[in-house]
Amino acid sequence: MRIRQRQILLAFEQHGPGYQRVTGDGCRYVAEIVKATRDEWDWIYTHGRTHPEALTDTGPVRNPQQWDDLRREQGETAFTAAQTAFDAGDHAAALDHLDEARALGVLPEESWDRLRNHILAAAGGAR
Repeated sequence: MRIRQRQILLAFEQHGPGYQRVTGDGCRYVAEIVKATRDEWDWIYTHGRTHPEALTDTGPVRNPQQWDDLRREQGETAFTAAQTAFDAGDHAAALDHLDEARALGVLPEESWDRLRNHILAAAGGAR
């Protein structure tokens, strides 16, 4: 999954249902929160229409610090999974997990890019 789409989906999870409940237009607030481009606005509204649960499933109530902690934990888990997949020779999974860690904010872009290039080189440039 593309990193940017994953970041938008994370914003849906965290903010969509609450803003939908309060304003009736959760998509608008998700788009504003992620500073969406025009194409991303369209994608966000399409996603809201085709996946209405993204605007209604509230899950557990969390404060901003709890969301930050959850994202950090999820990102660290994804990063560990990337290393495990790489060690097992599963380069495609390693790249996917690395992208997930980037989307969750635990890898700065420079580190992500360096690690991605390392994995691609190990894979012989495949993918």
